[in-house]
Amino acid sequence: MSMASHFLKKLKFVFIQVIVLVIILELFSFVAIRWFHFGLPPKVYSTQFLPFFVDNDKTFGVWHYADTTTRHIGPCWNVEYQFNSYGARDDERQKVSDKKRIVFLGDSFIEGYGIDKEKRVSDLMEKNMNMECLNFGVSGSFGTTQMRLLYESKAKEFSHNAVVLSFFPFNDFLDDNYEFGKSFFYTQRRYRPYLVKDSTKDYQLVYHVDALEKSQAYPDSIPKRTAKDLLNDIYYSNRGIVGKTGALINNFTYTGAMAEFIVNRMKFTQSGTEQTYKSDVFSQKNTDAMDLFCHNVNKIKEMAGNKPVIVLLIPHPLDLMEYKKTGKSLLRDDLNKFGKSANIHVVDLLDAFAKLENPGEYFLPCDGHWSEKGNEFVAEVLQKKIQELNL
Repeated sequence: MSMASHFLKKLKFVFIQVIVLVIILELFSFVAIRWFHFGLPPKVYSTQFLPFFVDNDKTFGVWHYADTTTRHIGPCWNVEYQFNSYGARDDERQKVSDKKRIVFLGDSFIEGYGIDKEKRVSDLMEKNMNMECLNFGVSGSFGTTQMRLLYESKAKEFSHNAVVLSFFPFNDFLDDNYEFGKSFFYTQRRYRPYLVKDSTKDYQLVYHVDALEKSQAYPDSIPKRTAKDLLNDIYYSNRGIVGKTGALINNFTYTGAMAEFIVNRMKFTQSGTEQTYKSDVFSQKNTDAMDLFCHNVNKIKEMAGNKPVIVLLIPHPLDLMEYKKTGKSLLRDDLNKFGKSANIHVVDLLDAFAKLENPGEYFLPCDGHWSEKGNEFVAEVLQKKIQELNL
């Protein structure tokens, strides 16, 4: 056998090994993603999971697809979301019931961001208290103006005995800020309601995108990328040959999609430490934002009639760090004053979390939302308040 023939035979053997390895990696990645949901499928497949929130409600903007199931995958969570016939992440509910019921209004904390449904605050309380807890929480920049409109247009149609609404100052003030909403890339082309004072200092409801269909998060506006679109994007991009090859692998193979997911997760967990960021929202006075918050809560109270309204004051882990240093919170004090004057019940989670020995365990390790343990703790705290009210 000549040296050339020997070399070709060896090259063929190595080539076959590489092909077998590639096939094994692709099969392994396919199983990991499709069966165990370890990451998202490659973009070329049109059967990717639906977004878990969209701008599809003409009154309050962001909501969910009705009667659908999707999956939310993040840096440290992988959760299936199911939405009922009216678009809530909740069991199917009848509008009229002879059971005692609580309506939950709020953002991602109430919706159960990154948490299985049965491990959320509302589901835990329903199980422990033998009382139906209707969950109307939704992610996607959801402030108190939207909570009020959701209650008015949807939630109050369901018989209930009390209302619980979340207040997360870390971003709720900005969610209700019209000027910020127009400038922030995440919301500037979203269909969102805002309350803005006119020349007479009265609040007027405005939408800075004048039609639901013009929203960047409207279902039909979410781009549906075909294989041809993806190839064109890669070909005409400014990347070099290495970058284009990587993009091709990531967008068209399960191996690339899983590798990209792992790399992004590692980057996420390594970026940003407690020393890098801080939050001072609880230590500062924001009179205009607080006035708007109180206005919306008062409107909910008016619509609720004699039903108790409970405000759940939610801190971010960064808020807890600042609070432990000073022991003071101007915002919390203002909220308590408002609660007493308006007959609104305030549940102070800032103080409750600060008393814990290791509060970090009560939040997701890669995110500021509650972990399973955090949901259990909040459910216990809130349950005590509900029992005091003797609904």
